[in-house]
Amino acid sequence: MPILIIAIVAMLIQQTIATTAKLGMPAMFPTVAADLGIDPKVVLGYTWSYAAVAILVMAGCGGALRRWGALRTSQIGCLAMAIGLAAAALLAQPWLALPPLVLGIFLNSAGSTVATPASSQILAKYAPPKWAPLVFSIKQTGVPAGLAISGMVLAPIAASLGWRPALLGLACVCILIAVALQPLREEFDADRDPTARPKFSDFPITIRQVLNAPEMRSLAMAAFCFVGMQSIFMGFSVTYLHEALGYTVEEAGPLFGAAALIAVPARILWGWVGSTLIKPKMLLACLATMMAISTITMGFFGTGWEDWQIFGVMGLISLSVLSWHGVLLSEAARLAQPGEAGRMTGGVLAFGSAGQVFYPMLFGLGLASGSYIAGYALIAIPALFMALVLIASPATTQSSNT
Repeated sequence: MPILIIAIVAMLIQQTIATTAKLGMPAMFPTVAADLGIDPKVVLGYTWSYAAVAILVMAGCGGALRRWGALRTSQIGCLAMAIGLAAAALLAQPWLALPPLVLGIFLNSAGSTVATPASSQILAKYAPPKWAPLVFSIKQTGVPAGLAISGMVLAPIAASLGWRPALLGLACVCILIAVALQPLREEFDADRDPTARPKFSDFPITIRQVLNAPEMRSLAMAAFCFVGMQSIFMGFSVTYLHEALGYTVEEAGPLFGAAALIAVPARILWGWVGSTLIKPKMLLACLATMMAISTITMGFFGTGWEDWQIFGVMGLISLSVLSWHGVLLSEAARLAQPGEAGRMTGGVLAFGSAGQVFYPMLFGLGLASGSYIAGYALIAIPALFMALVLIASPATTQSSNT
């Protein structure tokens, strides 16, 4: 089997489990909140805390990738996710929930965050330049796949069997995938440097290099905006349908998961379009416009809306908010120096994680006004500005070894 196909399949699997681990808690949060006696809207705090850890990991993982290799870093991430999920499941009791939940958030965030820069480092070695948007997009279908699993599998399991067994089962899957990746290490980590040392300075150096390159900077701004919107859609939708529209968790989870599944073929479609028909930056600008319009519309949901109407709007959000990643990541990898794709994509996505920190506060500000319309409008309008930035940003011809 061609090494590129092996790389795509392996990285698709690890991306799927990383996303499932990341979104498992938000998907089942109504059940968790009922068990622990807390407000379901606290899920926004989970999203914020998760993103705060991800900023540091995304921009600071370059040293780990160099020393241990991208494949080993992925395995370490899987084990960290497993420990974090198990800690939250076994130790979080109603009378002492905070410490193990914090530990779970930290380990789960650190483990799942390294999946994208690590996989980008591997794919950058094998993907032909012309088809890089498509290759990265295929791998990134693991995100909507994980999102769908969270909504369509984990949420119903949590409601019927309990959220703790659901988290423990997911932890076991993380361990199995870490073990299954081991035979690939010799090939994928052949470029590792055992003498390299991860340093705290990796973080500011990476951030500075992203900001100093105009086109990379525009991608970082886009990641800030897009990931911020994505975090609200992925982390709050089930709670929104449950709290505002009266859906049960068993109804809201599958509806949300089905809409998220649209992003699987959509990511492949946009990857092909970005490889053949439209320049990636122009495609990202079009997607930014689509995500702004559909997200604003979501704020108008009401009890008079039919299921198919809600599904249609959420499907458009899935087509845009959940489907841009492969195109943007391939552009970041193209602009990176040879061997630096993982570090630089991590640097760009660190700004995306910053969006995850900022957007829950922005969204919460809108909700504080008593209007879901205001909340969704506040997170959608910046995407229109981002479309203009992407169109106006300068083009370069610098290319990495992708």
